[in-house]
Amino acid sequence: MSIERCDDIDQLHPKVKELAEKLLNEAKKQGLNVKIIDTYRSKERQDYLYAQGRTRPGAIVTNAKGSDMSSYHNWRLAFDCIQNKKGDEYNSVFLAKLGKIGQSIGLEWGGGWSGFKDAPHFQYTFGLSIKDLKSGKKPPQVPVKDVAYEKAIQNLVLEGIIGSPAAWNKINLNNVLALISKIGVRLFDVNGYDLAVAKMVEAKIISSPAIWKDKKYTEQNTRDLIVKISSYLG
Repeated sequence: MSIERCDDIDQLHPKVKELAEKLLNEAKKQGLNVKIIDTYRSKERQDYLYAQGRTRPGAIVTNAKGSDMSSYHNWRLAFDCIQNKKGDEYNSVFLAKLGKIGQSIGLEWGGGWSGFKDAPHFQYTFGLSIKDLKSGKKPPQVPVKDVAYEKAIQNLVLEGIIGSPAAWNKINLNNVLALISKIGVRLFDVNGYDLAVAKMVEAKIISSPAIWKDKKYTEQNTRDLIVKISSYLG
C-alpha cells in the first residue's frame, strides 16, 4: 500500500510556490501541459519512495531518506512535475524542455545534476544545504500579501482620507492621530481625534474603545481599523 502524498502547491514555501506557478505559466505559453505531482513530503512518504528499488519492487527514484530529512521535499523547497498525458508522463524530451524553462526562472533542475539525475524534480534552496536545514537554519520568510488591507488603502485614497498609499505599507503610529481626524471629518463631519473615536464607537466600527481613547493602539489595530473603515464606506 502506498503512502498518501500531498500534491498541494500551497504546502510549499511561498517563494518556491511562486516559482512553481511561474513554471506552470511559462510552460503553458510554450504549449507544454504540465502537472505537479509532488510538493511537500512527510518522512513516511519519503521513506516509502526510498524503499523503491531497494526493499520494494521498481526502479530507484531517490537517494534521499525521509527518516533523516534528507530530501528538500521534506523542507517544502522542492516539487516534481510530469507531462499531463496518460501513458507518457515521463517523456524525456518533454521534461528536458521543462527543465530548461525551470532553470531560466531560477529553479534548480534535477535533470541537470551531474550524478543521479531526477528529471521531474525542481527545487529552490536559498543556498541552504540539507545539513544547514538540519542544523536549524531556515529559508527567509516571505511576507504574506494582505489583499484586503491593500484594497482598503486604495479605497481610502479614492475617498481622500489617505494621500499616499506607500506611506501606509508600513504603518508609522505617529501618523494615526491625523488619520483618525480625517476619518472623523469625512465620515461624521466632526473635528478632532476624540470626537472621531466616539463616533466610530457609536457606529460599531471600533469594538475596543479603550485602546483608541488611551492611544494604546498597535500597527495591527490600525490595519484592522482601515479595513473596517473601507467596508463602512462600501
